[in-house]
Amino acid sequence: MDDHLSTREVGWILGRSAGTVRDMIVAGEIEATRTVEGYRIARAEALRLGRERIEAEAGRKLSDRELERLIDEV
Repeated sequence: MDDHLSTREVGWILGRSAGTVRDMIVAGEIEATRTVEGYRIARAEALRLGRERIEAEAGRKLSDRELERLIDEV
């Protein structure tokens, strides 16, 4: 997996659209780097966001290994 993800890929993780992810970046809710092609989100930030979403929905903690496996499916 690349060190950075696109807004579309992070949108998949969060269950949101790429446009919503861009809005969250502009609002400062997600850390990202602006490139010529758009925003790129660091893998560590994507893992943080994924962990927050999944743990909130599942009501349980995830191991780093479980989370990595889920993110790698992107």
